[in-house]
Amino acid sequence: MLRQQQNKEHRQVTSTALLVLATLFATFVLSCAQEEKKAPAPRARRSGTGATITSAKPQIDPATAVAVIQTAKGTIEFEFLATEAPETSKNFIKNAQVEYYKGEKFYRVEELLIQAGSKLAAGDTIPIENGAKEMPRGVVAMAKEEGASVSYASEFFICRGNTILDSDYTIFGNVTSGMDVVDSIVENDAITNITIRNKE
Repeated sequence: MLRQQQNKEHRQVTSTALLVLATLFATFVLSCAQEEKKAPAPRARRSGTGATITSAKPQIDPATAVAVIQTAKGTIEFEFLATEAPETSKNFIKNAQVEYYKGEKFYRVEELLIQAGSKLAAGDTIPIENGAKEMPRGVVAMAKEEGASVSYASEFFICRGNTILDSDYTIFGNVTSGMDVVDSIVENDAITNITIRNKE
């Protein structure tokens, strides 16, 4: 009788232990599953103007488009080199459509070039398409770090004179009107906005 009682108690202890182990195992499996579904780490917010970014408008063909840079000193217009730099041209059009350049300034002004960009896309990059070192007056190109294999996605410059740089830069446009405005720009002159229109 004592042995039967001991066997019964032993079975109860064993059952309890198995139940505890099963519960612990189930808890462990659930915690692992939740770990895999953890929300992605948030990206650091870029410094910018705080403007609301609207969704991109329907795709515009760079081959039939003209960029219009509006400033207090007048308007600069340029055509895109759609064949030589299609992705860079589309990227610039997209940036203009979501008003990345609205209110930004020409922060770098030198004898041979003027440069502007968007704080809202700071650090974003785009591949170099038709790398060139020699750039005639009126060329529009993407800025980058010296020797880098990618351009900044929103930083662009316009050549005031024939320019030779140390490494390759993507040329994606040519000024068609407003070179007098390009020549008149001084540091911190603001871009009222950049819009895109169809060629006439």
